[in-house]
Amino acid sequence: MAPSQAAPSSGSSLAADSIASGSWRQRFFKAPWRSWLMIFASLLGCQAVSASGLLSPSVVVLLPKGSAVEGANEIFLKGFQLGEEKVRGCGLSLASVKLRLLNLDDDPALALSGNPRLKLVVAPPAADLRAFSALASKRNLSVVLPYQRGASLRSLGELDARSRLWFLVAPVRDDHQAMAQRVMEQGWRRVMVVRDPSELGVAAAKSFIEAFQILGGRVESYEPELVQSVNPDDGERLKRLQQDLVWLGPDALVLASRPSGPLAQALKKAQMDGLLGRGPQHPAWVWLASSDLASDIGPEAWEQLLLKQSSRGPGWQKFSESFEQHWGQAPDLLAAAGFDTARIIALSTMSASLASAEGSADPLGWVDAESEPQPLCKALRLRLEGKQVRLEGAASSFALRAGQTPSGTTVFTRVSALGPG
Repeated sequence: MAPSQAAPSSGSSLAADSIASGSWRQRFFKAPWRSWLMIFASLLGCQAVSASGLLSPSVVVLLPKGSAVEGANEIFLKGFQLGEEKVRGCGLSLASVKLRLLNLDDDPALALSGNPRLKLVVAPPAADLRAFSALASKRNLSVVLPYQRGASLRSLGELDARSRLWFLVAPVRDDHQAMAQRVMEQGWRRVMVVRDPSELGVAAAKSFIEAFQILGGRVESYEPELVQSVNPDDGERLKRLQQDLVWLGPDALVLASRPSGPLAQALKKAQMDGLLGRGPQHPAWVWLASSDLASDIGPEAWEQLLLKQSSRGPGWQKFSESFEQHWGQAPDLLAAAGFDTARIIALSTMSASLASAEGSADPLGWVDAESEPQPLCKALRLRLEGKQVRLEGAASSFALRAGQTPSGTTVFTRVSALGPG
């Protein structure tokens, strides 16, 4: 299905006052995704809805600047536009929202200076938590972090202003914990963990090992480290790994490696030749590869377990169907984060905000993490009545608590072994 087209709105003020003046402005509008800025502008003009009682606190959405992130910005904005259209479908519109581009090393406090009405900021993916914590504390505002995963969360426990930071997606470690649980459920209680040192996989491997051991699993190794780092070009090291696998006889081989990478291909050939254990059927394989690489994994002579979908929320299925119908492509978690962000802004700019832990107004004081998830239109109606709600999230369970990452549901696929012949 062809993607829908959005016509520019002459009533939008975003293009006029959201894009900072300067020499980079001309370069920005030459970027391949400049059309997405115009779509974004058409969506986010100042549209007061007096009959609904909407206030118009200033909201700024920050996106990373640079050619390397153009594709990511585009997919986030596609999700955001769909979220905004869902809000309009409930008879409301987003209040005053502005877009800013931010270099990775820019201080957000400087980029957002001169706006005393600012109460809510949407940070870019993988934002510098220390910088945004300082911003939240200094300006007494709330920060939404739509896509904060992996290493970008390391400093969270050290921050003083965690009560002003709101995360929308579950951390990557939740996927690893869920994978460890699923491995144990398969009856694979002894594993060996292997990675290619030329690839980024050590953090995922260690996260999985920690979760697996907590559950009572055993990680086998003849090396000082539990994660076996094996260079596929080192014939002697590869042969030693094969011997270790034969001697230790683990139930499963856990690979923190690309399915198409040289290490995976070398081990695949060795197992097909019966060099890794009791014939080609042993051991089973567990992939720590991200879900976007699942299509690279086909059936083999042995059982395989892989991540099909990273942790996400109860509203994912409806969002995914709507996104694909609208844009003609399947969404990812970043698109879902954009979708939830637009809906959060709508809910956060309605009626009076509840007080934060510090006693000041909190734009996200309406979130009730303990209540049942509600569809958007009902959530908006409840907010107009001044009630706290929990949205039916696409990117996570939406059991949001300031300073804490939410949870979600992870989906796995078990690829059955090919039969003989």
